[in-house]
Amino acid sequence: MSQFRYSKDEYDINRILKLNQDISNKISNDYELHEQRNDADANIESTKSLLIKLGKKKDIDRISIEIDNKKGNRKLNYRPIIQDWETILSDTAGEYSKKFVLEDIMSNTEINNSMYEYNAINAQFSAKTSIINKRDLSFLAIATALQVLKTLLFPYVSKKFGYGDSFNPDDRLAHNDKSIEAEHRNANDRFRDHFQERYKPGYWINMLYQTPPYDITAGSKDLGINMGGKAHRMYTLGHDPILGWLFGTANILTDCITFSSFANHRVSRVDPLTAKKKMLITAEQVPLTMMFKESYDMCRADKLNLPAAVFAQALHYKSDIFTKMGLPVPLLSSFNESFASKLYDEHYDALCLARDMKIIGASFIISKVIDIIITLTHGLFNNDNEPKDLYEVRTRKILLISNSIASSSTIINALITKNLCNLDIGIVFNTISHLFSDIRFIYKIKEEFVMSKISDRLQKEIDELDYLFNNI
Repeated sequence: MSQFRYSKDEYDINRILKLNQDISNKISNDYELHEQRNDADANIESTKSLLIKLGKKKDIDRISIEIDNKKGNRKLNYRPIIQDWETILSDTAGEYSKKFVLEDIMSNTEINNSMYEYNAINAQFSAKTSIINKRDLSFLAIATALQVLKTLLFPYVSKKFGYGDSFNPDDRLAHNDKSIEAEHRNANDRFRDHFQERYKPGYWINMLYQTPPYDITAGSKDLGINMGGKAHRMYTLGHDPILGWLFGTANILTDCITFSSFANHRVSRVDPLTAKKKMLITAEQVPLTMMFKESYDMCRADKLNLPAAVFAQALHYKSDIFTKMGLPVPLLSSFNESFASKLYDEHYDALCLARDMKIIGASFIISKVIDIIITLTHGLFNNDNEPKDLYEVRTRKILLISNSIASSSTIINALITKNLCNLDIGIVFNTISHLFSDIRFIYKIKEEFVMSKISDRLQKEIDELDYLFNNI
């Protein structure tokens, strides 16, 4: 069993290497050919000795010099036909069809020597890209100081902008405030009047004015579904600030309600027995695939159904987001309902998250600006004798290490103080971006460096073979 792993292409290369090795061994071990060469060499030497005895030494020396001068421009009388790779592989499909590994081709000593050379090249790369010199260490110290200082100031600056704070319900309007209802109604009227001038009335008008199905709570207790009373917005995907654009719009088109658990029920607006208006969540479960199929059919039935549903969804967001209950943190209720409920009860909603995301984004940008300043300044000290790619590796190492130290410091600070608001998420995001981009870049440059060194060594061996060939 081999100590290495191989891809399919590498197995193909091993197969051809094994074939060439067998051919070379066969030629070197060919006794008849070896004897013919010895006989030919002996005949040449005896002929030269005879000519020298006959006084032709000057002629022999002159001819030898002429032959040596022609060796560099000598052309082969036989030119081998160069086959394409696929043809070579197909020709070896019989005897050499097994999966050869390096141990089949090289001895342990040869493998160890190769690994030693590979490690030596890696060590050479590390030496060329190390940042243990005085200049790079100075840049590392400056970059680290700037990033750490920024993370230490973050809790104080962000607090001034309300980072992590919940909203005060007393500062917001009730969900049924007259001004909200009037603005909602006027917006619907404008939409209706605008399109009614060119298109005939249809079900799309109903979708504008009727209560969205995900706002209905009646019947949920009979089904054993907890909608949290006034906090029902957290338990329905129609109120999710992100998922609601898909599920809320589909709910409006099909009169369904989709819960945060992705359970989907039909909503009834009329009592089937009394024919009176009665909005109720029924026991009829509708698969999500069927709901989206019905949504597609509704869109095809009238080209205004989809615009009206999207408009109704957008207007419902607008009327809910500034009320006392607000809108829940997007996506969270579908993955961690208990934590989402805790945040919602503490009056931390989508607007609070949007404010905090702006602060985090600003922190990320500041960290990125520091990186840019360090990158540009460090690049000014590069001299023409140093390869640009290798110098950039050192720059990226400085950025990666400084960001990692700063991220560690803000995480430790948050753990010690037991206050998540002290965690500078912007620098953490910046560090993660460096982990993905810089490590990939360093690996790419290292691979190119190793391959170039291996190519140089192979070229030296080829040159030596050419020299030996020209002296035959």
